[in-house]
Amino acid sequence: MASEFYHLDHPANDHHRLAEWDHDAMEGDHKIVYCPVNPGHQRAGGPRLKDLNVTLPKPIPQDFVWTWYSECLIQDHVLEMFRQEGFTGFDVKPVTARFAKSGLAAPKLWEFVLTGWGGMARPESGIRLDEKKCCAACDYRPYTSLSRPAELIDKSQWDGSDFFMVWPMVRFIFTVDRVRKFILSRKLTGAIFIRPEDLPVTGN
Repeated sequence: MASEFYHLDHPANDHHRLAEWDHDAMEGDHKIVYCPVNPGHQRAGGPRLKDLNVTLPKPIPQDFVWTWYSECLIQDHVLEMFRQEGFTGFDVKPVTARFAKSGLAAPKLWEFVLTGWGGMARPESGIRLDEKKCCAACDYRPYTSLSRPAELIDKSQWDGSDFFMVWPMVRFIFTVDRVRKFILSRKLTGAIFIRPEDLPVTGN
């Protein structure tokens, strides 16, 4: 029986296809948070300040292109397909791309940005705000690890979007079965689907 929800990800054996940030173009992209109390809390804070600039390792990229930082990029024809199908819960940002070892023109890519909401991770999943490690000095708010993936999504908090995030797993794209069926039927490359209960456990 098919799951109602899935995690959209890149194939595990496709690391050689991952796009690199063009770090020269992305310099100064993030505001850095410095903690006056604990130097270990230094981190990038807030959303990116620039649209993505990436280098592609392969001259024939797949329909879905992923970066080493887990950003999902889609080719222009994929965006058109999604719009024609009326899929909800996402927006896009422009991407500047070039090939790392080729002078060929790169295809038009868009960064896939989630706007759909799947609510907070259920506490039964193991994910909770770790209040003992929170820091009022720099607003550091860490969460505990995922230990029971099957308990992750609370359907009552889901806004009904076709694509959505579950807080605090902001790098995870969750979607519904009709999206999975559409992508598989069109044989779009560079994407796999993982049932939430099959996500890797990251803690006990």
